[in-house]
This record gives sequence, C-alpha cells and structure tokens, in this order.
Amino acid sequence: MTSTAPPAFVLDASVALAAFFEDEQDDYSVDVWRSMIGTQVWVPALWHLELANILSRALHRGRITAAALDEAWGRLERVQMRVVPVAPDVSLWTRLAGDWGLTSYDACYLDTALRQRLPLATKDRVLGEAARRVGVPLYLNPQNLT
Repeated sequence: MTSTAPPAFVLDASVALAAFFEDEQDDYSVDVWRSMIGTQVWVPALWHLELANILSRALHRGRITAAALDEAWGRLERVQMRVVPVAPDVSLWTRLAGDWGLTSYDACYLDTALRQRLPLATKDRVLGEAARRVGVPLYLNPQNLT
C-alpha cells in the first residue's frame, strides 16, 4: 500500500490481532503496524480488555504460547497507545450499536473515531461499512475487509 499515513488513528482489535496470529496477517495489518512508529494510536478503554480476553482464550486453546503472549504484550507496550476513557453513559453504545448494525464493542470503536475525529483502522467489513456510512475514513484505505 502506498498511502500516506495521517498523524493519528483509532485502532480496532481486529488489526491488532494480526500481529499475534500469523494466519490473520495480511498486507493491511502489516502496513498499519509499521505506521505506528511516529503516529498517535488511540484506543477506547475497552480495547485492552477485549485483547486480553481474545489472547487468554487463544492461550487456553493452544493457539498462542505463554512466551508469545508475553512478547505480544511487550510489543503493545512499546506502541504507547492513548486510551480514550469510557463515556459516562455506556448505554450510548447499545443505542449506537442498534442504529449502526454493530456489536456494542464495534460501536465503541466507531464512536471513539467519531469523537476524536480520526480515521479508523479495522479489518472488520461490517464496522468498515458503518464507518463509511457515518463519514469516518478508514485508515490506510483497507482493500479487503473480512
């Protein structure tokens, strides 16, 4: 991909996971991870919990080793993400999820991108389509959303 990266973006867990699971890696995920150097990466407060849940299940199922898990968290710490606090009225994401046809988690990512006025890095097709509908640009213009 040859896009010029904006100075900041919101990172969805779908892109982050590709850094830990080789079978989920693609050009888009690699480009996003490479762009993180010198770029502000924003995540909603639930991001770390969502990743922890997915990674702990992967560890339990033998999809990732404990050493690989430690390495993954180490790589994430080096990125130094900016965390957007949870909105006082979390029921907002329930309403937005219904309006946008998303899960509450994905509504939180899209709401974060809207509020921060930043593009969204995602590999999720449904989330990407919702972002386009509400005017949120997709970071580095992913070609193949899943």
